[in-house]
Amino acid sequence: MNLADFKKNLKFAAVAVFLMVYAASFYFLGKNSTSIDLTKVKGKSTEKIIKSPVESPVPFSDTQTAVITSSYVKLCANTIYSFEIAYPKDWFTTYGADDQKCSYFAPYSFVLPYDTSNFTTTIRIIVTNTDEWLGATKFYENPNDFQNVISVKNVEVNGKSARRIEAETTGANFEQKGLVKISYLISASDKPVIISYQQASKDEDVAANTKILEEMVSSFRYF
Repeated sequence: MNLADFKKNLKFAAVAVFLMVYAASFYFLGKNSTSIDLTKVKGKSTEKIIKSPVESPVPFSDTQTAVITSSYVKLCANTIYSFEIAYPKDWFTTYGADDQKCSYFAPYSFVLPYDTSNFTTTIRIIVTNTDEWLGATKFYENPNDFQNVISVKNVEVNGKSARRIEAETTGANFEQKGLVKISYLISASDKPVIISYQQASKDEDVAANTKILEEMVSSFRYF
């Protein structure tokens, strides 16, 4: 190798070394620039940030109660017998005397006749007294000329013992045969109550009205 070749190779080697040193300096410079001191981030230590769980929104708990949601109901109170009950806001109720208030409910408007002995609506509340209660329970719980009893169940309504009785009409008393009647007999020391749903026709939505009955019964309370 002559002197000219030696100088040429030395020049290339120097350039290569310079490029290696230059690249290494940028590498270390970039590494140090990303190593930010995280000992303080918004006043929190790095260790605390790492160990803290990621905060996520808690799903809303949609809890449903037995009582119908208040935005869908009206509240009716009878001050004579000291009870109140919720009913669908698109239903109707009316009364002639104060003791009839909150006793008749239907999904249509109606007027009470002077004689209500044979008047029925979709849902009716009857308040009895202790002297009449035994006879009333026997009438509702047993088959008779007006109904065939399908089932009798012991239930509870807001802390009061009750009986749920499902029956169907026999066709007597100008009623169509086979119509559903569901009654809740709620025992109380001085004012026992009967809350009943009476199907009016075969094309009626029994399932929907039964659900409304159950919701109304669950909202019933004395005051």
